[in-house]
Amino acid sequence: MPELDFMTRSDIESAIRRIDELFACQIFTQANSRHVLFRAAFIELLIALRDLMYKTEAFSSRINFDDDVKKLARVNDVSDLIKYVRDALCHPDSENHYIEAGMKATFNVAFGRCNLLSIGDFVQASLYEDDICFFFGSHGIYLQRHVVRAFNEAKAKLQPLLAVPL
Repeated sequence: MPELDFMTRSDIESAIRRIDELFACQIFTQANSRHVLFRAAFIELLIALRDLMYKTEAFSSRINFDDDVKKLARVNDVSDLIKYVRDALCHPDSENHYIEAGMKATFNVAFGRCNLLSIGDFVQASLYEDDICFFFGSHGIYLQRHVVRAFNEAKAKLQPLLAVPL
């Protein structure tokens, strides 16, 4: 494994700090779902988290749990799911917004257990009462079960490396 240089260490520390701040501000609640910065906060969260997933894999080991991850095409685990969602958020013309040709589903948000969309065999549903699910195309990403868990695993793997002096 390569060693962390000053810039990479700073990027990791900044991403961890920013993600902690985004969670602490309580923007990701149903009461704030119509807040003008709700979507912007989620975009920033996924950009920082994707960077942490990349750095965790490069300097430790991949975050690869696959609980509640729909395995389609390029998505096999939570790191792939985070990249898929980040790509959808940052690229409005991405194919990641489409369920199938001509059917687009972008930034649909479910608070708690519910079905948002049902077309033929396709169902866009949140399975858990205690979580928020964000949907992009055929994939959903849960705030607690995917985002928070991946973030906590990345922190656990990266923080010991940050403590090593340069």
